[in-house]
Amino acid sequence: MKHLWLLIVVFLIPLPTLEAQVVQLGGTLSAANQGGSDPSVVTDPNGVVPSAATGTIFGLLDTSANTFNFNLDVNGIFTSDLMNFGPNATPIHLHLAGGGNAGNFGPIAVDLTLGATAADFTNTATGFQLSRTVSVLLADQGAVALGMHPGDSLINGALQSGDAFVLVHTDNPDINGFPFGEIRGNLSVVPEPSSLALLGLGSVLFLSRRRKIS
Repeated sequence: MKHLWLLIVVFLIPLPTLEAQVVQLGGTLSAANQGGSDPSVVTDPNGVVPSAATGTIFGLLDTSANTFNFNLDVNGIFTSDLMNFGPNATPIHLHLAGGGNAGNFGPIAVDLTLGATAADFTNTATGFQLSRTVSVLLADQGAVALGMHPGDSLINGALQSGDAFVLVHTDNPDINGFPFGEIRGNLSVVPEPSSLALLGLGSVLFLSRRRKIS
């Protein structure tokens, strides 16, 4: 019985992610469908870009400071392959889903490369890394306008919705026009290690209780 009460207490402990001002976001990038981030939702005559490039992104969204500190690691694309595109003529953006469909191609909401310098990029043997902190506020997005950006009061929620995606624009000759995106991947909230530890402890106690009962 003591273990059962301990189990209940563990699961009643508020998880830090629910109250934290810093939220971990992550995602994986792969060959883009020209019409959307989810080919099962949106299809396009141009189809999926014929690319073997991949990438990962991990970052911390500070919902109090309204900043996103991230690292983007890309393999199969080099900085010389990047193509400036969009209202700020820059190559890497956070987009929101368009048309109400989570997988649909949508407008730039946060420009990840506006104001970036060579020091923000690290060339690797297989590609590049981009590490920097950006503001997610509309006023700091250059030519990105309201209607593309959802507004400061909504942006943090939008970036945690699972519908926001990172898109890397390149001059890959196999890309047949708009939106010139070679790889993309949706962002999702990544549980904090402390939260996972609590859940793991709860599972251990639950299994221990079951063994005692049996």
